[in-house]
Amino acid sequence: MKKWLFLLFVLPLVSMAQQEVTGIIIDKKTKETIPFVNIGVLKKGVGTTSDESGNFNFMIPKEISQSEIVQISSLGYQTVKIPISQLTNGVDGQSIISMSPENIVLNEVEVYGNDLVQVSDYIGYRNYSPDNFGYWKDNMALGAEMATRIVTDKEKRKLISLEFEVLANPSDSLLLRVNVYRDGDIPGANLNGSQKNILHTLKKHELIVKVDLEPYEIYVSDDFFVSLELVQQYDKNPVALVLAASSNNQGSYIRYASQDGWEKISDLNMAFYLETALLVTQKEAAKREKRLDKKERELKMLSGFTIYDRQMISNVNVYNKRTKEMTISDQTGRYQIHAKKNDIIFFTKPGFENTALKINDQQFANALMHRAD
Repeated sequence: MKKWLFLLFVLPLVSMAQQEVTGIIIDKKTKETIPFVNIGVLKKGVGTTSDESGNFNFMIPKEISQSEIVQISSLGYQTVKIPISQLTNGVDGQSIISMSPENIVLNEVEVYGNDLVQVSDYIGYRNYSPDNFGYWKDNMALGAEMATRIVTDKEKRKLISLEFEVLANPSDSLLLRVNVYRDGDIPGANLNGSQKNILHTLKKHELIVKVDLEPYEIYVSDDFFVSLELVQQYDKNPVALVLAASSNNQGSYIRYASQDGWEKISDLNMAFYLETALLVTQKEAAKREKRLDKKERELKMLSGFTIYDRQMISNVNVYNKRTKEMTISDQTGRYQIHAKKNDIIFFTKPGFENTALKINDQQFANALMHRAD
């Protein structure tokens, strides 16, 4: 029996009469359209995101007062707030919303002593039980988010990558946005100062997703929140995205649509796992490396080739379900990964069916890949 279940779904507002709002969002200075902007009625669970061309469309139930505020926000732009009553003053009833760019604030350059070096340090949570999961269900409102608090040791660090595990996804592809928020009772200000969206197109057969955060120059020195936001859906199937969760008790939060309020749904966490870069002394770096080398020497190594149609193929993702270790087959199709008896090793690559091998006592195993339908 499943012990923990997070549900993220839209509770429809029952109403026979609704106001349809359509429009386009543009840069006030350049007149270019702005993609993936959050637009919605504040804290009413009604909202959406603009598409790649800046267009948007959503329904506002008539029982929501025309004086309620619609908020439009996007990284790199000043937030716009207007009453619903002023939202359809454009040509032919279509709203044209202009957004002014934010003033660019340059990050301070920090200088460190020669005795400090950068090392990888991992924070967050992983899933070690099939009983823990969370999901988006049914026809989601675009802009819906699921967030988890990430606890740190209060040392300043740069975020390098985010990893999460997909347990099920029937959609051909979903566009997700990664957001990083300041800590508080609920997710606070967005810490992504790069003014660039962190986007990932999730394909149907992906199992382990790793999102590169390094180009966005996000630094933290305290606890923070990470969220996944549904930005676009590229087919008409109901969303049923199931993600791995963790039994660590820091808390998960949701909002059902763009500009909705945050709601805590559980003390449990989504299994968001982050690689970070931490500055330590050379002595501490040497200690860390020694501990890591010892740990790796104690583990058995499995190797082999990823093969399709009697040819070695590269760039296949290789993933150990138990340890969560992940690697990629090289240009010759060869892979190496730590594994022991009864481990399940998954092999995934876009355009191919997922392949799984159960390991016995062997130290060599080839993975035969098959094209997806």
